[in-house]
Amino acid sequence: MKNNLSIRIITGLLFLPIFYFVAWELPTGYFTVLVMAAAAFGQYEFYRMAHARGFHPNRVLGIVLGALVVMEFYPRLALGPGPIFSITASMILVLVVRLLSPRPVDGAIEDIASTLLGIFYVAMLFAFQVSIHAGIHGRQWLVFLYFVIWASDIGAYSIGIPFGKHRLYEKISPKKSIEGLIGALAAAAGMALLCRSWFMPPVSTGEAIALGLVLASIGTAGDLTESLFKRAAGVKDSGGIIPGHGGVLDRMDSMLFAAPVLYFYLGMR
Repeated sequence: MKNNLSIRIITGLLFLPIFYFVAWELPTGYFTVLVMAAAAFGQYEFYRMAHARGFHPNRVLGIVLGALVVMEFYPRLALGPGPIFSITASMILVLVVRLLSPRPVDGAIEDIASTLLGIFYVAMLFAFQVSIHAGIHGRQWLVFLYFVIWASDIGAYSIGIPFGKHRLYEKISPKKSIEGLIGALAAAAGMALLCRSWFMPPVSTGEAIALGLVLASIGTAGDLTESLFKRAAGVKDSGGIIPGHGGVLDRMDSMLFAAPVLYFYLGMR
């Protein structure tokens, strides 16, 4: 257990400078391409879980449409007024392709639903990072998001694994604890303050702490949601590409929920 914890923390710390470089140095167009690739990996993992559950999502179509959705979150590449074109096209094409499929009628609802969920849960939620990056002070806000979520993750494991006694949501994730959540929130708030003093655009101390706590909280909900899917599919991890973490979804599940929240917050700020 301690060895797994050490690997997870070390891997998380190694990823921080990589994500910092990607978010800070790359132009939004190149960043969009990387998000498309990450979303494709995440969709593949999701569709594999759906298949383990007995569903038959259209993986190729779903991943292609997911790439289109991500692309449209970059304003310069949008084919219409925002991503509404790709979202509508995804809905219609998935339905029509399943309609014309030689597969039996039985299971059509499950196949369609799992294909669309892969597009909207994975690719669309991934794509909000592109919109943040393209916005005002987008690089700073995106790095802030990454650092806060990573700190939350490390805080949860550093406190929850050795000290966790009270289960947070046992039927979904037996290992997550209330103590781990407290560690996640404390680490997120501390990282938010560090980011504020380091590179953030003007933001008050209270706003930074509150935003760190909100992002860590909604990130925990994202983590639990992916745990729900894994438990339903009967798998431990979504994949094995990242040592100590599992797959792309295992690493980015918190970000899937936190990025849209940050995007809409910035839009109202």
